[in-house]
Amino acid sequence: MAVNAQTLGAGTLTIGASTDIIQLASQVTEVELAPEVDRGDPIRVLSGESVNGDRTENWTLSVTFLTDLGETTSVWEYLFENRSSVMPFTFTPNNSKGKQINGSLTVEAASLGGEAGATSTSEVEFSLVGEPTISAITP
Repeated sequence: MAVNAQTLGAGTLTIGASTDIIQLASQVTEVELAPEVDRGDPIRVLSGESVNGDRTENWTLSVTFLTDLGETTSVWEYLFENRSSVMPFTFTPNNSKGKQINGSLTVEAASLGGEAGATSTSEVEFSLVGEPTISAITP
């Protein structure tokens, strides 16, 4: 099998329904979609056999972006104003690969502040509602 590697970007990240959508890609410096899997202990039975324990899977989308408080289309303010809302999202890690991740997430407010004199970044972690899906990029 040949080696395949992918660079993050140029891509997209949007949150919101088509009537109230925000584009984050121009502000995002880091983004990661990650599963967290919890496996229960196997259950042993009298015969000596065992049954797999319960398995649960939860997903998060972690984002670091350039803080933009006060801008006309501020990502930070959008997240603050819509915190606790469940909204659709689309994440395309690299447009040239033709695939995107879709799902729903709970909007959270992002961190604000940082080191004096340095470019300020904000971080936020969203919990996904259900599992993400993979699809072809839609225009």
